[in-house]
Amino acid sequence: MNVQSEPVAQNTLSKKNGNAVDVYHASATVYFRPDTEELIILAEEACDDFDRHWGELLTAVNDVHEAGKAYSSAIENYGNAFSTPSENAAEFELEDSATTQQKILDEKKAALRDKLGDFTPAGYETVVELIPVITKKKHGRRSGPGSKYVYVKKGYYDQLGAGKKHTVSLKAKDKASAAESIFIYDKNGNRKGIDTQKLKEQLTKAEFPKPDTSIELFSLDKEDIGEIDKTLTDWADCWNNSLIVDGKEIGNHVDVSAGAQFMRFTANAGASGEWDAKDGKLSIKGEASAVLAIAQGSASATYYLPDRVGWPLAYTPENADILNMGMLRLYLETELIGFVGASAQIESQLQVTTIGAKQILMGKRDPENTLPRFNERRISGKTFHKKMKEGDEGVTSSAELFGGAKVEAGLKGGVQWLKPVAATAYQGKMGEWAKAAAEYVDFCNIGSSITGMAGLGGGATFYCTFLNGKFCFKIAASLCCGLGAKGAFLCEVGYEKLADFGAWLAYQLYGLDYHFFELIVEDAFKAYSQICVMLLSDMKDKVVQLLDKIDTVTDKISDTFYDFQKSITDGLNASSKRNQLAKELNTNPEKLLNFTPEAKGNLLYLLTRHGFWDHVDINNRGDGFIPDIYHDRKKAIINILSSIQTRREWTKVMTHCSKDGTDLALSHPMSEDALVAWQESELRTFLQEGLNRDDELDIIKSRIRDQVAWGYALAMNNTYDYKLAQGTNPLYPRMGEFGPLSDNQALV
Repeated sequence: MNVQSEPVAQNTLSKKNGNAVDVYHASATVYFRPDTEELIILAEEACDDFDRHWGELLTAVNDVHEAGKAYSSAIENYGNAFSTPSENAAEFELEDSATTQQKILDEKKAALRDKLGDFTPAGYETVVELIPVITKKKHGRRSGPGSKYVYVKKGYYDQLGAGKKHTVSLKAKDKASAAESIFIYDKNGNRKGIDTQKLKEQLTKAEFPKPDTSIELFSLDKEDIGEIDKTLTDWADCWNNSLIVDGKEIGNHVDVSAGAQFMRFTANAGASGEWDAKDGKLSIKGEASAVLAIAQGSASATYYLPDRVGWPLAYTPENADILNMGMLRLYLETELIGFVGASAQIESQLQVTTIGAKQILMGKRDPENTLPRFNERRISGKTFHKKMKEGDEGVTSSAELFGGAKVEAGLKGGVQWLKPVAATAYQGKMGEWAKAAAEYVDFCNIGSSITGMAGLGGGATFYCTFLNGKFCFKIAASLCCGLGAKGAFLCEVGYEKLADFGAWLAYQLYGLDYHFFELIVEDAFKAYSQICVMLLSDMKDKVVQLLDKIDTVTDKISDTFYDFQKSITDGLNASSKRNQLAKELNTNPEKLLNFTPEAKGNLLYLLTRHGFWDHVDINNRGDGFIPDIYHDRKKAIINILSSIQTRREWTKVMTHCSKDGTDLALSHPMSEDALVAWQESELRTFLQEGLNRDDELDIIKSRIRDQVAWGYALAMNNTYDYKLAQGTNPLYPRMGEFGPLSDNQALV
């Protein structure tokens, strides 16, 4: 250091020749250890091996991040080509590139895991976080650490004994006094920042080694103290600033726990030559896009699983044809915190872990069952059965078992399906004129709390029921994350997502050509049909309130539906209620595309009820020049029939044309065909009231398809979109929206 060129002693090495050799005390490299508030001084003889050790660790974690960027970029390149017809020629090369990059990423993760030791419930092998403040020089140039963060294994650090390292505490003698620490604490004992003035004071008060120790320090002149002071003050300012970025709080405390240190290490904080990318934020690029709050040691991460493109999902029911459920992916927003968060970054597979009433994401090492290669899963997708494999249910644990995992936020996100959109917007278009043929939408969201959801669908791979006032899902992690993923995501459908849930459900029924959909519990399916009808009426507010109460069960929905049926079929106001129902349908008939055949059949029944008060109702004549009794109701009936997609759905709607939407074929002595003919005749009679519209029934029935046109959006059968939908859509899932990873972060 400053006195390196001055000999501090002489020693006679060879008495035989009497040579006197100047002995230079070893120069030291100085680090600061935040968690213990100590300066660490290394003897020169220990420096080379020390540098090699941390260099290998930082290289291994940086290799993972670089491979992650390359893999994510390859997926985006593939997604762009896949969704652009004019560039499809490069699709297979880009698919192979993504597969190659995935293999490289897996190899780099394996190499890092080899250095970190085995994962246990208590966490990976702990690392010690160090900040270089003075580095040695070789041959007139600066050497040593090339980063502002250095990480070494705690086991390696501890074995550096006397003669190799010396520690100098920056705390006052009263170690129990928080006031003597450089950290600022709130009344609850949380570190809220770093006191830079206290840091400077403690530096001048530090008790440095005596000259007779094995390590000779630098001289305590202004240059040395100033260098340490400047480095540590810059570090402290960075951490303090990192809690608030662009006026927004992204962290509320400073964390130097073992888990936080490990999280910063795996987030690649050591790769930067600066303290941070921008005021304490560190962007992590890859399919798990994240921003690390440096001081807090936590990252707000966004995951798309298995990737942004998603994969085909198919269900194999018993004694039935395979159901093509379209493209699926999982969208997750989670906090990567401590050892649990770090494991989610490192491991090649994930598992859902329940701690209390929260779900968290953690890594899972399963070398035998990793995510299929990109080109393989793009073709084969995921086929599943109703029952989950034994042992795949996941882990329920305490926070302490996982290194004090913080789970205040839990998981956020949703299970998404690639929803087909109307064809005429893009048919035959190319380049910048092309529009997305499909878009990912949530059909359920990760539950903010799983209270009351324990045991939901035990053993089931995919399960939907009505619970806690919401439609709730259990979806095996393996369906979203691939082979080897453990646990299940517990999800729910809030009122604001009910339309997306309905669109997904209606499309699954369509894919089955309206056969039984066994992945949803019968009572839940019935409740959805009832809710669809009531949301068109003056019962809407009450239904919304019910969907906001945790104690709402399907029986309450049925009771409310019974009251609604009674009010709309009996009493002086029944006619006006039926008219209002018709007007609501006619205002936005496309919402019928999200309805079940049961709901449509029930609506036909309600709209065709009439009696004395309907004939004398002056508001029941339409608003045309020529009075037309039941004008609005007949129009609504035509809209319902125009929403029917296939001949089989027509049959199902007719057989469910009952007071509560139940299947008349189950209790009626007629055959199904005879029952359909009878219901059609009832509709004809009603449509002949006033200005005759019964001929439209035959016109509608004649244009309905016999078969499902898979991959096309559902459309009213009197539109060009419906006519264009023939066979399987070659543009689904092509021209879907697959990236970028986030609105404000395009991948490099």
